[in-house]
Amino acid sequence: MATLHRPAEIITLLQDIERRSQQGAAGLSQKDNPEGAWSAIGFRIGKHHMLIPLDHAREMFPLPEEITRVPKSQAWVFGIANLRGDLLPIVDLQHFLMEKPSKLDKRSRILVLNHPEYFTGLLVDEVFGLKHYGRQPETHDPTQHLNLIPYLTGSVFQQGTQWLVMSFQKLAEDPRFINAAA
Repeated sequence: MATLHRPAEIITLLQDIERRSQQGAAGLSQKDNPEGAWSAIGFRIGKHHMLIPLDHAREMFPLPEEITRVPKSQAWVFGIANLRGDLLPIVDLQHFLMEKPSKLDKRSRILVLNHPEYFTGLLVDEVFGLKHYGRQPETHDPTQHLNLIPYLTGSVFQQGTQWLVMSFQKLAEDPRFINAAA
């Protein structure tokens, strides 16, 4: 049977719960964010597992149902979509980097660049979600993945998989990427 409490007891009880929650949260932030820790979004283009720092993407969403092709544009320009009233140019990232168009399926996603000048979506084959790492990525071996070198900042190995760390900022500053006209 429930015990009836007076308003003063309830307030004291709630204040105690709040105090303990804040103490627990403060302890977690100190333990779970060691120096050098970082978070990234994991995704795949072709057979390559990629990471981008969390602050390089604004958002991620499935392929829109309506995408309009852009006449007289580069082959890697996938099209334009309406994203909440704004026109979003979409680039097929695999086609741009490796000259091979992506194969669309239910796992295909659009990652929107977080760049002050360019509102652009990047078509990727799959998004794995948020990944957390306890230390900064290692320097990348430049002899591998020649098409990707200008956009890579490092790599991370996790459970037998090499994750290449990509910079969307470097991509957005590439003159070839900026010039989408054919």
